[in-house]
Amino acid sequence: MVLFWMGIGLVAAMAGITAIFWNSLPPQLPWFYSLPWGEKQLIDKMWLLWIFLGMGITLLLTRFVARWAGKGDSTVQTTIMIGGFVAAVLMAASFARIMIIFLNI
Repeated sequence: MVLFWMGIGLVAAMAGITAIFWNSLPPQLPWFYSLPWGEKQLIDKMWLLWIFLGMGITLLLTRFVARWAGKGDSTVQTTIMIGGFVAAVLMAASFARIMIIFLNI
């Protein structure tokens, strides 16, 4: 349960940072670094809100799956939740890279 709330807190922190610096961000941001250079990497900054919402839903679904799969076995629940939390951390790393580039932090 702690990993779920840590993941939600991480997503909420990213959403809060985005809200604070919304006007400082350019209209399009590079999110898809695995694609070749150019416009294919860019997303509209409004997509960040959908990405945060999607990650929150993903963490919620991960929690439900962890409960269902690990009935009475906390090791299974913890293992599944670690996977969801790691996904949130990886998303936070991409988010941090974008914020560092555009906000000169």
